[in-house]
Amino acid sequence: MRGGISKRARAYVRRRTTAGMFSTCQIERIASPDWDGVTNLVTSGQRSIIYTGPCRVWEVSGGSPFTPADAEGIVLQTTNLSIPWDTDPVPNEDDEVLILSSLVDDQLVGKRFRILSSAKAGDLRATRRFVVQGVNRWP
Repeated sequence: MRGGISKRARAYVRRRTTAGMFSTCQIERIASPDWDGVTNLVTSGQRSIIYTGPCRVWEVSGGSPFTPADAEGIVLQTTNLSIPWDTDPVPNEDDEVLILSSLVDDQLVGKRFRILSSAKAGDLRATRRFVVQGVNRWP
């Protein structure tokens, strides 16, 4: 044991927190768009799935509704997302999260979030934690 925290203690807290993840999410990484200088065309960046598995969405607030131009109402929600610690690769800022299922809240299913920031450090960190922002249609 080095640093005061045993491997056994880390394994215990990580196992316990993962057991409390009642949703399933998919995290996608989007490559930068590509510009062809000859044709002047831009092609969208390709999406690749970097994670599918258990997650926890927590502290979801009511959101801030707004209406851009003539579009339907949009709700911005900033919240937190946790996934198991040993996920590889580690999601980055701007990766997108899609909630595939939830045992505790059906309203989360189908919602998309963008990762704003990540807390990746800490000796006894039980999960990978992210601040995420959802942009969803207003009912």
